[in-house]
Amino acid sequence: MHVPTRPGGRNADHREGPHMTNHERAGIKQERAGRTRALLVQAAGEEFAHRGYAGTSLTRISRAAMATIGALTFHFPAKHELAEAVCERGCELTRLAVAQTVDEAHSPAEAVAEITQVLAGLLEKQPVVQAAARLSRELPMRHDWHDAWVPAVRTLLAEARRTGELTEEGDPEMVGVLVACVVSNLELSALRAHTSPTGVAWSVRGRLAEAWEVLWTGITSRRQGRPALGGDTSPGPGAEARAAGPDGHTPATEQPRTPPGPDDSTPTS
Repeated sequence: MHVPTRPGGRNADHREGPHMTNHERAGIKQERAGRTRALLVQAAGEEFAHRGYAGTSLTRISRAAMATIGALTFHFPAKHELAEAVCERGCELTRLAVAQTVDEAHSPAEAVAEITQVLAGLLEKQPVVQAAARLSRELPMRHDWHDAWVPAVRTLLAEARRTGELTEEGDPEMVGVLVACVVSNLELSALRAHTSPTGVAWSVRGRLAEAWEVLWTGITSRRQGRPALGGDTSPGPGAEARAAGPDGHTPATEQPRTPPGPDDSTPTS
């Protein structure tokens, strides 16, 4: 009969024997400690995501990780140290996902839109990322979650401006503010999903593609087309109709015009 054991318990590993060297025993103990620590961080992520820093119970965390309070305090002597470990793990997952997204995107502007989708998925499915975002709002953390993605977005927007993807009026800083607002909504939606009685909260999560369609209309260059989620950088459906004039013909590039003279209703060149 198999008896489940706690991580690091007496029956957790059967490799120890009378003929093992001290070095081998030390390696096994270190491996057990690593597993226990990882389980504690994962359990703490779920607790911090649901209850925030003030409402988190170390007892609940130890029970969820199937570890003793002694094991928890051995790895994390203070509650804040555990919170920092959760933020570090959440930031690590976020940086990896953002880096992969940037590598796979076809253009800087497309990468920015895709990053918001990736962040939405992480906030929806990864408790440690939810916890990192929430803790970074509640406390001054050494591993701030926003530092895991904001620098990448700023770099991409500056590159999009240099390559002509953004219009001359499309200030990268202002576009960055818009991106921050979108992600902030995603963060709050993840929080409300835990605190609302039904566990459901309204968000832009399911309509990010539509939201970016609206944003791109005003901030991207027409000659570049609007980047679309999924790698399509061609103009969206109906672009030709929107560009056409009232007579159905696409107008030529407009040149600056001078006001009409006092006795001439025709603009002078």
